[in-house]
Parts: sequence; structure tokens; C-alpha cells
Amino acid sequence: MTPAQPGRAVVRLIGMRAVKAAAAAAIACVAALSACMTSQHSPVNVPAGTSAPRPSGMPGFYLVVDGLDVVVRASADGHVTGTAPIPVPTGAGSSWVQGEAVGSADGRHFVIIMSQVNQIDVAFVSLFQLAVSPDGQPGRLGHLTFDSRGESVTGAALSPDGRLLALSLLDVFPAWRLHGSVEVINLASGATRTWSGQATPGYWPGIPAWASNSTVAVPWWHSAAGYLDPGQITGIRHLDIAAPGGNLAAAPLAAFPAPVPVAQSAMITPGGGAVIASSCRAVRHTVTARVVELSAANGRLIRVLRTHATRFGTDAAAQAMVSSPCTVLSVADADHVLVQAFAFGRIDNGVFTALPATTPRTLPVSAAW
Repeated sequence: MTPAQPGRAVVRLIGMRAVKAAAAAAIACVAALSACMTSQHSPVNVPAGTSAPRPSGMPGFYLVVDGLDVVVRASADGHVTGTAPIPVPTGAGSSWVQGEAVGSADGRHFVIIMSQVNQIDVAFVSLFQLAVSPDGQPGRLGHLTFDSRGESVTGAALSPDGRLLALSLLDVFPAWRLHGSVEVINLASGATRTWSGQATPGYWPGIPAWASNSTVAVPWWHSAAGYLDPGQITGIRHLDIAAPGGNLAAAPLAAFPAPVPVAQSAMITPGGGAVIASSCRAVRHTVTARVVELSAANGRLIRVLRTHATRFGTDAAAQAMVSSPCTVLSVADADHVLVQAFAFGRIDNGVFTALPATTPRTLPVSAAW
């Protein structure tokens, strides 16, 4: 994910995927645009006690952050299997405007990221662990100790064994010198290692992924303008988690021959072999969302997973939609992807299936396998 330039809508937090000074604008933009998204969540009617079959290799459940609740839904047809409240600090109420979820490789363990924002800063970030039973029932959310230091959490990934959490963070201060960092947290002990990118302003880490149990991979974003948007992916950095942390820019970089521009969000597949990226483009009254698979080795196009065009009444409305609805939310593998490309749903081997998400219809959707 790339968050938006200050003053524009935030694509996702997670992803999940807010930039300082952008949160208030994002809320207003999302509220105004929701009326345009009449096809955002297609209803799915499933008889009680039944479940549609799901494609082989796809996780059994996806989790949605819906306000201050998590909702577990069956991946095949989207019917609700269980809900649980998110125990944010008492009195926080609606000020918790951003929520994100990230899942483990087994599809049963999740971390929920809740961010409280104000007009100029990320005030507070809370992390919660959640386990889901084989029949889709959520357990109680357990709180994790974490200090974001006022930075935005822009991406997260659980290790294949579920023991470690990798977080990408973003800061624009001082003087709007954009930079980021990566933290790896041991969920049992709370021990943290940090790779800082403060020495390379204008570059920042994207959503992390686990290339193996010992390596974290992150898309390496760059913007010559000093803002998040427009940005381009210049390659993939690989962090050895056996190291104590240090300079993020010193981690090995698999540089692309040519940067990949104009992507709104990007997630590396488990194992690090490919990048699933999304983008939106407005031409007069029409906005086209595109989800593609790219090579993690060189950034070149492997295949187009989804293309969808939506028409709006004015050029201004079409241009505004570019910031919001084109997001890769979760990647089980290159063949199974959760996206919000105007409609929310899953892509299986290039075939899109609309699924229900939040109620009422709200943007942006935050969901994860």
C-alpha cells in the first residue's frame, strides 16, 4: 500500500493497507464517495447451516475490521461465522477511525491493528492477537504491548509460524522528509528489532512479507517529489531477522531494471516470488481499476488479474475515486487475492468473485486472510 499525499484520501492503513495530516481528509472523502459506490458490497444469501464450496488452496475464512468489531466470514460465500469486539481503551469511541488485520499462513491466527488519529498526527496504535477456531469462531482478542512513536503503521505481516510480526512504519517529520522503518516483534517476549530508513528521505518500505522464516521482504518505494503519491517501486529489500536491526538502506536490495510507477498498493506473495499490485486511472468520467501480478525479480508484468471500469457523473468525481478503491488487501498466494477494486471480493486464478464486507457500506474495506 501507499498512503495518499497529505490532503488526499488514504488508500488503506494496513494495508489494512493513515499518513499524518491526512486522516481527517480521508474520512470526509470516504463519506462523500460512499454514495457513488452502489455496487460496493453485493449481498450473498446463504441458507442457514450451509456453506458454498471454496476453491482448493484458498483460506477457509477472511476477517474484516468493521468499526470496533472483527467479523469472521467464510471465504467461499462471505457468510458470517462469528464476531468479536475489539477492546480498545475505554472512552476511545469513534476516534478509532482506522483498523487493519493481517493473517498467518495457517489462516487461523490474526493480528488486528487499530490506530487513533487526529488532525495532525497518529495519536495511538494498539495491536491485538486473535485466534479463529476451525469452524470460524473468533476467540478473545489479546492486547500486545507496542509503541509506534507517533508513526503510521503502513503494513504488517505475520511469520509463517505465527511467532513474529513485521511492521512497516512511516514518518514525514521533520520538515516533511518522508522516511520509514521496519520493526520485527516477537509476540511472546515483546522483543523488538528495528531497521531505520531515516538516512534515506524520499524512500520508504511498503507492506512487508515473509520470504522465509528468517527473511522479511519489503517493496522499496520512492518519490522524487518527496510525497507518497506519486510513488514508484524501485525493487525489493530483504532483511535478515537474525540481525539486530540497523540501517534499512543497508539491507540487500533486489533492484528492478526500471521502477514500477503509479501503483496504489502492492503486496509480495508468501515466499517472495511475485508482487500483486493495484492501480486506478481516471480518463474523463471513467475510472479503471487494475490488479496485476509482477515479477519480484525485475518488476515486469506476469499477468493481469482484474480490470474493471466504472463511470462517474463528473470528471471531478472520477478523479476523486482514484485515491480510494483500488487496493490489494491480502494475498494467500498469487492465485488467491483479496482486493477492493471498486467492489470488494477475491480473485482466484484471474476470476473475480464479489463478497460482502462491512455493514453499512463504508470505504475503505479492511480485510485479511
